[in-house]
Amino acid sequence: MNKEIIINEKLSIIEWSNSLKNISNELWFKAFHDGSWGTADVISHFISWDQFIIDNRIPYILKGESPPNISVNVEMINKGAINYARSGIMKEELINKFISVRKELVSIIAAIPAEKFNLPFPGKEHMTLNEYFVGMVNHDLKHKEQILSFLKNEEMKFILIQ
Repeated sequence: MNKEIIINEKLSIIEWSNSLKNISNELWFKAFHDGSWGTADVISHFISWDQFIIDNRIPYILKGESPPNISVNVEMINKGAINYARSGIMKEELINKFISVRKELVSIIAAIPAEKFNLPFPGKEHMTLNEYFVGMVNHDLKHKEQILSFLKNEEMKFILIQ
């Protein structure tokens, strides 16, 4: 996957997220299964991690420096995302916030010279910058598939009830 494909994949998630404005509020918050996240939580999760990358990774990537060795509490970031999604923010507002943050991330990625994508990720010499961003794309696609599968399953339940 090259830089252009990575950018296009990131943009396609923006386009797809707009379609989520049409799902019911019940499905928006409904957990995929007992003890799991719902669609709102995933969209908020995208916001949290995109912002983390913008604030804590990209500035160092652009300078070719290793990011500072900060303790990243994944559970805390994810819990904060869930709390934000369920704070009373409207569905459209949360999706629009995601779109805004994702567009910012994409514009920053677009500004990184293509030749840097084949260089090691600063501080993680076992991984290229390209591999780092491909991992981000795969993360997006995993959650997108999770949401699509859930919505399809819910649609089938609705059809069977009628």
